[in-house]
Formats: sequence, structure tokens, C-alpha cells
Amino acid sequence: MRKICLRLHRYLGLTVALFLLQASLTGSILAFQQELDTWLNPELFESPGRGQPLSTTELIGHLQRQFPQYRVVSLPLQREAGKATRIAVRPPVGDSNPVVAADELFVDPVDGKLLGSRIWGACCFERKHLIPFIHVLHYSLQLPGDYGLWAMGSIAIAWLVEVLVGCYLTLPKLRIQPQSIAQSPAMPAGGQKTWLQRWGVAWRVKPKASKIRLTFDLHRAGGLWLLIPMLILSVSGIAMNLHEAVFEPVVSVVSDFTPSPFDAREPRLELPPVEPTLRFDAILQMAAENAGQRGWSKPAHSIFYNPDFGMFGVGFGENGGLGPWYLYFDGTNGAYLGDYVPGTGTAADIFDAWQLPLHSGQVIGLYGRTLISLAGAALTLLVVTGLLIWLHKQKAKQMT
Repeated sequence: MRKICLRLHRYLGLTVALFLLQASLTGSILAFQQELDTWLNPELFESPGRGQPLSTTELIGHLQRQFPQYRVVSLPLQREAGKATRIAVRPPVGDSNPVVAADELFVDPVDGKLLGSRIWGACCFERKHLIPFIHVLHYSLQLPGDYGLWAMGSIAIAWLVEVLVGCYLTLPKLRIQPQSIAQSPAMPAGGQKTWLQRWGVAWRVKPKASKIRLTFDLHRAGGLWLLIPMLILSVSGIAMNLHEAVFEPVVSVVSDFTPSPFDAREPRLELPPVEPTLRFDAILQMAAENAGQRGWSKPAHSIFYNPDFGMFGVGFGENGGLGPWYLYFDGTNGAYLGDYVPGTGTAADIFDAWQLPLHSGQVIGLYGRTLISLAGAALTLLVVTGLLIWLHKQKAKQMT
């Protein structure tokens, strides 16, 4: 069994090594993507205007007059002078020949003046495109359609198996020895070490050992110390890339998911996109009334419209912890469609709600994001030491 696991660990590791290097390096960067994006592109994220920001209705109206080729689909509601407002746009519904020059606009919240624009995820190393490019590379390798999601989701599955097999390989073999009735199992005969004491060796690094021994210790001990973070990152990677294909079916064996408003409107995906007949301000008023009836004290912080589902969504609260709460409304008649309150519902709902906050580290704010960034750097070390161990063994084989 151990020989089979050793080969599985070796060949799985070689298969996913380059992908894990990419994911660990880009993930370490993305833990601070907003700060890095702002630092690289102050002209996009900082605005010169001072004074009272425009209302949502005024801002959208200004954009529609200035850029009739776009339709606003998402924007933040909490705006302040000195900080640009980042707005997601798309071509109008029904445009048979869209020429998309941008899908993100950065405007001054005071006068609506355009500060800049970009296409999210566009290639490659231009300053304003760098962080979005790295973001898309991280989760989909910049491959078209669902190919990238399946590729990185499959890597996450292989990585999960690799982590579990690697942990098993660190466990010492059990020694079955006869004991007297009076002897304690915790104190083997002859002063031999207990099973836990022998496993404790695997958690330690001998800095004065030979280079190859040091490399092996770093790989083995590093894998044990990073076991929990690697399990979290691999499972959450599966959840985000292969949610419907793998994550939901597996978790549903233990607990059922509560259907979301998006699930109920999936048949709409077979139909053409829907142009909303209601304005953003009307939806915001409905959302404010609904939230008030629920006793929600958190202010609305964002609004979006999804033409494929014909649905508005209004987010409440800060985008931290488990994320914002949402209310959903029909885009044509304003009918209330449902809500999303992370951390509530069935066990499956709660487990699902934790995946993105854990993967990004945002669940505990700056400290969590720092830990995720450090875990990415440590994972890079594990991959490199694993490759060095394999190369050393290949070299030894050639010499025999």
C-alpha cells in the first residue's frame, strides 16, 4: 500500500507541479489585489473631484448620455470624493455586433467624468491590465469558456488527493509488540519511542543535515505544517471552479443545498437576455423597504443587473467576513425573488458560504489575506523541494 501511495504521490506531484507553482505565486499576489491594483493605477482609482457625490440615478443617467454604447450592469452605492467609482458595463441587450472597448469604467463620483477604462482579464502586462490578468490566470489559465475552469478544478482535485496521500506517507509504520499486562501502551518496552514520538520526527527540520536531507525535511515537514491550509485551498478551489459539476453533488451526499433564486430561473438561460423595464433607483427603493422589514441595519453597498437571468441584486453590508447579504428582484416587474444571507441555511449552505472567504483569506480581513499570501509562498517551496527530490532520485538511478 505504501509503495502504491509513494508512486501516486510522485506522479501526481509531477503532473500538477507547474500548475501549482502558477496558482501559488498568483494567489500570493491576489491576496492583496485591490491594494496592488490601486498602487499600480492611481489614475484609475483616485479622483480629483471634491464635493457631494452624484446620486445613483444621476450617475447612471450621466453615463448613459456620455456612453450610449454601454449599459451599466453593476456599481457600488457607497461613494466618496477622492476615490473613483468602479462601474461594470456591457453592450446593450440585443446588440448583434457589439464592439466592446471596455467592461470596466472608472469615473469621478462628483462630476461623473471618465478617468479610465479597461477590459477585465485582458492580456497581459500593461500596468492597468496586470492584476486582472493575473486574477483570470489564477483560476482559469486564461483559457476560453469553461476549459480553464475545468483545468484548474481538476488540478485542485489532484492536489487534494496529493495532499492526503502525502500526509499518509509521513505516518510511521505501526509496530506490534507483545506487552505485559502491567505495561502502559504509552511506554513501549525497551525504551522505544511511541508512534506519536516517531511521527514527531516528520514535523522537524534538521538544518545541519546534508543538502538533500534538508530538502527532504523541508518538503515533508512543510507539507505537515501546511496541511490544513492546503486542504482548505484545494477544497475551496474545487468549490469555485467545479461547483455544480463536483462540489454540489459530493456535499449533497451529506446535506442538501437550499435552491437559490438563480436556480429557479435557470430555464431563462435558454432564452435571449432581458432588457430591464425598471430603473436602478426603483429597485433600490424596493430593496430598502424589504431590508427595513427584515430589520437589516447594514446599508446597501452595491447593485447589479444580470440580463441572462433578468434579475437585479442589491448587496448589503461590507464586502468582508462571509460577504454581503443580497436581495433579488425581477428586472421587468420588480417581483421579489429571494435572498442570500451567507452563514445561514442548511449545513451545505453554510459550508458553501465559507469557501470563497477562506480561499481569499477575507474571512478575517488583513490577517487572513496575509496568511493566504504566506501560504502561497510556502506552497511554492513545497513544489520546488518536491521537484529537487525527484531530480536527485533520477540522477541516482542513472548512476547505478
